[in-house]
Amino acid sequence: MGEENQKVTVFWYSQTGNSFACVERACNVLIKNNYNVTACSILSPTDESYQSDLFLFVFPVYAFYVPVPVRDFIDNMPIQPVNKKALAIITCSGAPANTSFVAGRLLSEKNIDLVNHLVIRSRTSYIPLAKWFAWVNQKTKPDEKSLARVESFIGKNMVGGVRERTLFFNPLSLFHWIGVSGKRNGPKGALGKRTFIKEDCTNCNFCVVMCPSGAITNVEEIKYNDELCIGCCGCINICPTNAWRISSAGPEYYNKGINVKKMVAATGRLKE
Repeated sequence: MGEENQKVTVFWYSQTGNSFACVERACNVLIKNNYNVTACSILSPTDESYQSDLFLFVFPVYAFYVPVPVRDFIDNMPIQPVNKKALAIITCSGAPANTSFVAGRLLSEKNIDLVNHLVIRSRTSYIPLAKWFAWVNQKTKPDEKSLARVESFIGKNMVGGVRERTLFFNPLSLFHWIGVSGKRNGPKGALGKRTFIKEDCTNCNFCVVMCPSGAITNVEEIKYNDELCIGCCGCINICPTNAWRISSAGPEYYNKGINVKKMVAATGRLKE
């Protein structure tokens, strides 16, 4: 059993719902073991979320690197007054490269030690891969077996005391150097021009809530700022009516997210 009322904050970022599915499983295990758990989207952090004894970060690999929104979030985190520990669950359809090591380096600047991590296979949200390489498009991932690994990881490495393992850096990883050299807007150029079809929009605001860069807004109507877009593919993948399109691939290649409605609500940013 965990320490009575030990506080854990689960900071999460999810583009399609895959990472969020892992968050739900992780939280369930911690709560059952008497941890005081707060699940907090990095898009809407609170001052209280930084006060926990232990942190768990859950996010996808993005272009072989730590996602831009996660990097920005960590950069804006307050430096912890006492050294704290963190674990990570990272979802990935391709090569995780050195994502965990890079995340650990970033967190160390905030007096947080990333001491353990788990990589979970998930379907890709990088849509051209679904079009060109069918073997990459694992639409069933993460499956029940994947989520059981999340539960096992939390049970073995957080419950009853944190278990640590060394984060390794592989300088020979080609994917790592591709990620390092990538632009802030990642594969945006490869995806092609983005188009919003107003007639297909149901005004659900999912895209507005989940856009990590503020490129999509809705004051009186949906508006898109291409200069702010970081190319995360989120709007394409979570739109229930395919109102968002890209020129490089049609809707038949879009990987619709899982539990999107629940994920959006969990951010606390959706206005009824």
